[in-house]
Amino acid sequence: MTTEFTPEAIAEYRKQVREYMLQARKPWLDEKEADQRLRTFTDDELAFGMPFNTPEEMASVLIEG
Repeated sequence: MTTEFTPEAIAEYRKQVREYMLQARKPWLDEKEADQRLRTFTDDELAFGMPFNTPEEMASVLIEG
């Protein structure tokens, strides 16, 4: 059984991930770099991980790149 997420839920999750990325102190990312890294994941890929990763955990994955 898969969990379906609305486009709004995915957009909110993406927004929260971005906020955590911008709050990170090491390594510090500017908005452009955070957006570029976040764009490496499609909505489908983010939705797949949403049940397993908090926005903060996802941000850590993207920061460590």
